[in-house]
Amino acid sequence: MAAYAATLGMHLGLTTDEVGALRRGGYLHDIGKVAIPDSVLQKAGPLTADEFEIVKQHTTIGDRLCGNLRLLRMVRPIVRCHHERADGSGYPDGLGGEDIPLLAQIMGVVDVYDALTTDRPYRPALSAAEACATLEQEADRGWRRADLVREFTTLCRTGVLHRLETLDVATGRHVGHFE
Repeated sequence: MAAYAATLGMHLGLTTDEVGALRRGGYLHDIGKVAIPDSVLQKAGPLTADEFEIVKQHTTIGDRLCGNLRLLRMVRPIVRCHHERADGSGYPDGLGGEDIPLLAQIMGVVDVYDALTTDRPYRPALSAAEACATLEQEADRGWRRADLVREFTTLCRTGVLHRLETLDVATGRHVGHFE
């Protein structure tokens, strides 16, 4: 996620500080899940309404965990707001449109892609093409900014993200080949 978010940020022409925040946010966006019971996070079936309310707390818990550290000043909005939706139907604050910080909107797009293309206890991973189609549907519904989805799916469809999957983001070295 860190590599995806930073790559999209660079593609969009963001500043070095913003790209750095996206990279750190890619690692820390779900840090609040340390306080969520494993029985909820690893549940094989659909969550109950009460369980989903518990999961939703990870954004505010993560924001508090980041505290007032100067290094994380630009990361905190990513951690708190990456589940907000452009139409205001997201969480934790029900922000919409331009009220959602740009870096959080970018992380939201990347987070959906990563969640869809990763095996989960409740479903197998989707292909990159299926994940891109789902992101486009979310943009059509008004959940995501269409321009951000378009730029991200372009990176995916042109193979840029595929090449990142073989890169160790900590060292910058290629670690394998995808068929």
